[in-house]
Amino acid sequence: MSWPGIIFIKVRMRQKKRCHPLFKGDIMSDIAEENGPGPEETSNAMNIEDLDNLKKLTTSRWIEKASGDVESHIKTNESALEVLGKKPGTYYRDIIFALIQIRLPEEEAKRDWREILKHKFLVSEKLGRNVGIHVATLDYYTNIKRKIINPKIVDAHEYVDTASRALTDELTKAYNRHFFDEEFKRLLGAAQSSGEVFSFIMLDLDHFKIYNDVNGHIQGDLALIETVRILHAVCSPDDTVARYGGEEFSILLPSQPLSLALKTAENIRSAIFDYRFVNEQQLPGKRLTASLGVTAYRPEIVSAIAMTQEADTALYQAKNAGRNQVKAFVNSSGQII
Repeated sequence: MSWPGIIFIKVRMRQKKRCHPLFKGDIMSDIAEENGPGPEETSNAMNIEDLDNLKKLTTSRWIEKASGDVESHIKTNESALEVLGKKPGTYYRDIIFALIQIRLPEEEAKRDWREILKHKFLVSEKLGRNVGIHVATLDYYTNIKRKIINPKIVDAHEYVDTASRALTDELTKAYNRHFFDEEFKRLLGAAQSSGEVFSFIMLDLDHFKIYNDVNGHIQGDLALIETVRILHAVCSPDDTVARYGGEEFSILLPSQPLSLALKTAENIRSAIFDYRFVNEQQLPGKRLTASLGVTAYRPEIVSAIAMTQEADTALYQAKNAGRNQVKAFVNSSGQII
């Protein structure tokens, strides 16, 4: 028996207990130990990378294979288990997170995984049947380690879909405003503590209201979807592309100074200009274009609101200069910041 997925509506953290001897049947040990532990992280916040990883684990049944629920794969697929982690040192953390949506430090997750396997073996032996990794995990964290109360069981695919909708814009599949704001705060906090630079682009489609009025909202929606595809094609996987509202989009560029961000913005502007949107010839200039404002973090920036205002000011400078342009933020002295 193997359940499709488990989530919990309440988490109660307790002091860690002393673990039992290691379960010898864990075939992932050698793989993970070669890479060493990952950074300790206890935040349970879900992001797109987590969702992609959860989809992969659920669809491919890697957890069931690693736990012995799919016995034919225990020996033959050991090398394939390397894809379980998003990066070296996150193998066990990813498995535990996929099973119960609690993010543990790698070493604690590793100990828990081995304890869960042992618990699964003992319970299965007593019942005379395989209880499955999901049931064993639920019972372990509820009745043995007591880290959770009031668990709620849902289908893993349904959970991924629901979590994805909470992070992304339903129409364009770009990140939504809420996720963007949280990521902005995270980058700003890191920059303020370490001095690491990042940049911010605000983009607005020119004359989009006219495009909507002429072509209808369905075609307007398709244009927004195509715009996000262009943004994802131009931007790096590390960048955060979000729908800020309406036809306005925002992009966070980690580790990019203003000079590189301006090049990225120009590549975006050029790609949108070169794309052939349906019936765009009805617009002024006969093309659907974009104006972009760019700014970069500096020590004197004290809040996300202040940085947003700079990017927004630069965006309207691009609009006032004739649209289809990229502008960097210029201060009251006429200096590009």
